[in-house]
Amino acid sequence: MRSVLLSEMTWKEAEQRIKDAKAVILPLGSTEQHGYHMTLNIDSLVAEYISEEIAKRTNSLVLPPLNYGQVWSAKDFPATISISEKNYISFIKDIVKSLENNLAKNIILFSGHWGNVAPIKIAVRELKDELGFSNVYYLSYMNLKEYSEGLMESELWNGSGFHSGEIETSIALYVCPKNVNMEQAVCEYPIVPPNIDVRPIPWRDFAVSGVFGDATKATVEKGEQFIEKWINDMVHMINNL
Repeated sequence: MRSVLLSEMTWKEAEQRIKDAKAVILPLGSTEQHGYHMTLNIDSLVAEYISEEIAKRTNSLVLPPLNYGQVWSAKDFPATISISEKNYISFIKDIVKSLENNLAKNIILFSGHWGNVAPIKIAVRELKDELGFSNVYYLSYMNLKEYSEGLMESELWNGSGFHSGEIETSIALYVCPKNVNMEQAVCEYPIVPPNIDVRPIPWRDFAVSGVFGDATKATVEKGEQFIEKWINDMVHMINNL
C-alpha cells in the first residue's frame, strides 16, 4: 500500500495525490498532562493513529500533526502548553486555505483532544462565512457513551468527563502502550465545583492527579473495541461525503 502520509511525499507526488484523494486529514493533538501514568503527547499520538487508519480505509491523505492545542483547563499543570483560541483559529484557517489552494476535495480536522473542538468549529464557521468553504469537517470523540456501553466498568466523571480515565487510558494502551505506565495509574473522581458550568475553573483548582475517572480499570482490549467502533463510524461518514 502506498503511504498515506503527505510528509513522506515529494511535492510532485503530493500535487496529484491531493487532487485524487477523498479527503486530506489534519491530526490535531496537544501537549497536555495525562495524569501520573501517561505522557504529555497522548492526544497527538491518538490523533495520528486514528487519522492514518481512516485514511487507509477511505483513500485519503494525512498531514503532519499539530501537536499543540487549546488546553486552558489544564494549563496550570507543569509542561502543559496551551495556545490561545484566537491564535489557534487563525493557524487552522491558514492550513485550510493552503489545502483549498491545492484543490483538496474534502478537508477533515480530526482532534484527539477535546479542548480543540470549540476553536476548530469556530474556524470552520468563519471559513464558510468568509470564503464559502463548505468542504471542511471537524471530528473528534464521537458517541462516547454509546461506544463505552458494555466496555466501561467505571462511571464517567460528572456524567461526561473521561480525561485520562478508563476509556482514554484503554485507547492509549492499544495505540501507544510504551507511553503508558499502568503502575502509576490512579482512580480519582475530583469533587465537582458547584458552579463549574457557569464560570471558568482551571482543573488545578480541584484536581490532584489530572485523572478524571478510574484509570486502573483500563485494558488493551477495551481500547481496541472502542477504537474500532469509532473508526468504523467515521469511515462510513467520510465515504459518504
